[in-house]
Amino acid sequence: MTKAVRNTDTPQVPQVVLAEPWHEEDSISLIDLWMVLSRRRGVIFGILALALLAGLLLALLMPAKYTYTTAIEIGTKPSSGTSGAVPIEPPETVLAKIRESYIPQALHDFVQAQGTEEGYKVEGRIPKGSELIVLEAKAPEDDGPAYLAIMQTVIDKVEGDHRRVSAVIRSNMETELGRARLALDNLKDPSTLAVEKRALESKLLKAREELERLKDPLTLALPKKDLQTRKAKAEKDLADLRDEEALLKARYQRLDEVDKLLKKQIADLRAQVDDATGRRAKAIANLESGASAMTMLMIDNELQQNRSRLAALEERLFIKQQDAREQLENKIAANQRQYAIQREAISKIDQELDKLIRDNQRAQKLQAPRVGELEEQLRKLLADHQRKITRQQQTIQQLETRLTNLQTTRALSPPLQSLEPAGPGKKIILILSLFLGLFLGIFAAFFVEFLAKVRQESDDQAGQKKLTSSDSTT
Repeated sequence: MTKAVRNTDTPQVPQVVLAEPWHEEDSISLIDLWMVLSRRRGVIFGILALALLAGLLLALLMPAKYTYTTAIEIGTKPSSGTSGAVPIEPPETVLAKIRESYIPQALHDFVQAQGTEEGYKVEGRIPKGSELIVLEAKAPEDDGPAYLAIMQTVIDKVEGDHRRVSAVIRSNMETELGRARLALDNLKDPSTLAVEKRALESKLLKAREELERLKDPLTLALPKKDLQTRKAKAEKDLADLRDEEALLKARYQRLDEVDKLLKKQIADLRAQVDDATGRRAKAIANLESGASAMTMLMIDNELQQNRSRLAALEERLFIKQQDAREQLENKIAANQRQYAIQREAISKIDQELDKLIRDNQRAQKLQAPRVGELEEQLRKLLADHQRKITRQQQTIQQLETRLTNLQTTRALSPPLQSLEPAGPGKKIILILSLFLGLFLGIFAAFFVEFLAKVRQESDDQAGQKKLTSSDSTT
């Protein structure tokens, strides 16, 4: 590619300028890189030597630092409602207390006690996936006792804070455990069960005796015999009433016969009175002699006797017989009433007898379940008592487990110094300084090469400008 530089005022001399191969300069060639590194090896070795010297001085002059560490296990307390355990205090809260209060207080107390102003630094952290608090510090071996003392102070503060909480929880749990054991002793005491058991056994014994009494035939014998005796007497009275009724009815029938007889006698007497009256009239008509007068007297006497007898018979027929009939009717009616009363009494006795038997059977049916119920209550009492003992034993076991789960906060180990120094060793420092010096040397070589090219480019551009300027003057 050629460029023609023309000037209208001067003769034009064609000049040929080669265009810069941009694609070759912009691309990266390993050979060019190696050549650059070869040309600038002095810079590389110089910086490498300085880096090794600095690393050697650092390795020789830097004091060895050790790691001082300890781990605090947070105490546990039984969780409410479960048999597990939870930390006395959340690890995050404990870590916050350590960072914000315990470590600053321990550092302040130690610095004042030692009368020094040297700054100490202790870190606290929670390892991932754990509930431990790790205290950690890095310091020279000379400062080891100070850091160990500071860490122990922090441990003492955490343990003291949690010991107070654990003491209260332990006291409450021991009190509860003591009450539970006392309750278990009371349950195991035979006298505890004896009172209720004796009462139920007494009721059961009475119920069984009552059932046996109801089943015993002699139980019904006396009231049954009494009812049967009353029934027999009532039946006898009823039979007497039937006999009396038959007698009364027979007497009532005889009254009718007596009435017939009396009526016949009255009729006969009336005939005799009529006959005597006729004969008297005849006698009065023939009253002429003493014999007639005597006959008259005899007839009067007979007539008076017949009339007296007739009056007596009529009185008996119409009054006494009627009175006797009414008396017999009253007696028959009274007999019938008494008969009905007696039959009703017999019926009531039969009902009482049936009721006595039914009541006995019903009482047996009611008493048998009562016996079974009391037996079941007695078995349930014994079973419930045993279940109470078992539950109380389980409660005591749970309380003992919960008391076991109550652990105080403690350090898993006292603050310790690491066996090996912390951080990179001298060999590592030298190796790192070697790599760092090599890297910086290569970087410096390329930078120097870049500056050289910039300077050369500036010189070429300056020469070009002078040549152009001379050509223009010509």
